[in-house]
Amino acid sequence: MRHWKRVVAVLLVAAVALILEGWAASAQAAPALFKRCTYVRSPDGTVRPPYSLAPTLGTVKATVRTDKGTLVLRLDRRSAPCAVHSFTHLALLRFYNQTPCPRLTRAILECGAGRPGYHFTPELTGKESYRRGVVAMSNNGGNGSRFFFVRDADGVPKDSTVIGAVSNGLPELDRITASPRQPVHVIDVLIG
Repeated sequence: MRHWKRVVAVLLVAAVALILEGWAASAQAAPALFKRCTYVRSPDGTVRPPYSLAPTLGTVKATVRTDKGTLVLRLDRRSAPCAVHSFTHLALLRFYNQTPCPRLTRAILECGAGRPGYHFTPELTGKESYRRGVVAMSNNGGNGSRFFFVRDADGVPKDSTVIGAVSNGLPELDRITASPRQPVHVIDVLIG
């Protein structure tokens, strides 16, 4: 009887060792689920920074309602987790609600007024593509709250963190940027 218990114990230890070894190997091959972001507080602004751990998997749906039309965005956490995390944080706090889009040209529509009270380092890979419909963070010596939509790649600042793209509403973007003298205001930004 004792021999049987020893055999079962050895088999259990071997099975646990194989399971742990397989788990460790898959954990090393799998992408990280979170990225540690550094959000630096600044004296201006009233918003506390988001938590430092940003999810790196999946996308976020954001709807930007302006007084000139609605743009639905798909934000990519994998390419810019800290920037998407910050954008989502500010939208959930209603930071963008009832704000102007201070820069409007035939190439871009930039929205988000004021400073949130923190900034963070741009997430650049050198492979950014600023094609029509791309959404990127404005880089004013570091990312803050301003973001822009690309209509025409000519004249777009090339040092901007790409956070996603317009998934629905490109005709509205074309219509808005076709009349750069008409002011545009964000009504609200909805997440989900």
